[in-house]
Amino acid sequence: MDALTERLRRFVRARVANRHDAEDVIQDAYLRVLRYSAEHEIANPEHLLFSAARNLAVDNQRRKAARERNVAECAVFTDRSGHLPPVDDVVDVWQRLSSVEAAIELLPPRCRNVFLLHRIDGMSYSEISKRLGISVSAVEKHMARACLILDSKVNGEDER
Repeated sequence: MDALTERLRRFVRARVANRHDAEDVIQDAYLRVLRYSAEHEIANPEHLLFSAARNLAVDNQRRKAARERNVAECAVFTDRSGHLPPVDDVVDVWQRLSSVEAAIELLPPRCRNVFLLHRIDGMSYSEISKRLGISVSAVEKHMARACLILDSKVNGEDER
């Protein structure tokens, strides 16, 4: 293993919950940089690799936190008597949740980041604007685009 990969591994391990997730993030980061470099000239590949890894690690932690919240919310399915809803209903909810997660992964990175900051982290448009250094109008456009893409992917329609 080369020194760059070892530094990247330490960098990512400090940002994700476990070794397995770290290895997935590292692999995805290398893949993204490789794909990007096939079509673009990169002035500083190492910087791009670490930026990609940082963004992927943040996405990984957000997904993990969202999953944990969803599991907790599923406890709402049980009523006070301890009865569960029909299995078909539970399976349907989990399938829809999986399709939403998959669709979120397909969003362009900036669009996905804006969407997750608003919907998962609960940030307002102005907070997102300040954090990302973009206008509120740009945040609105990213959210609109995210909603259109997610709706088309989850509901099986063609992207507009």
